[in-house]
Amino acid sequence: MARVSYTVETDLEPNVVWDALTEFGPRRAVLWPDLSPSFSVLDRGEGWAKVRECTDSLGIWAIERYEWTQPVITATVQDSNAAQPGGTWRMEVQPRSGGGSVVRVAMDRRAKGFVGHLIHGLFQVTNGRFLAARTRRMLSNLRG
Repeated sequence: MARVSYTVETDLEPNVVWDALTEFGPRRAVLWPDLSPSFSVLDRGEGWAKVRECTDSLGIWAIERYEWTQPVITATVQDSNAAQPGGTWRMEVQPRSGGGSVVRVAMDRRAKGFVGHLIHGLFQVTNGRFLAARTRRMLSNLRG
């Protein structure tokens, strides 16, 4: 099981961060550095989206159900070639004292397949630093 949590702070206001985390249009592939443009929205409603996300270069894909009610977004694996069903990402966006935002992220997943075990091992060994850097890149893309 890969359990990792980390916190990222930014000078971006919470509503800007929230909008980026719940963006499921074409802009999502631009914002997230590792997400391939071949992702697709399978279904969507008020406060939720079921999507197929992938990193084509690694051959990894996942069908996830995102659900959100401010300040928390949870993504649950429905199917994947790298993670077992039921695993989650939990993202919480809070205002930071003095302005900006604090983003707290917790991953609780079980790896599946060879590449899944490698990737989840990287997440675990780096104790969230790899994932935090990825999140910071996404946040910097909001300024671009």
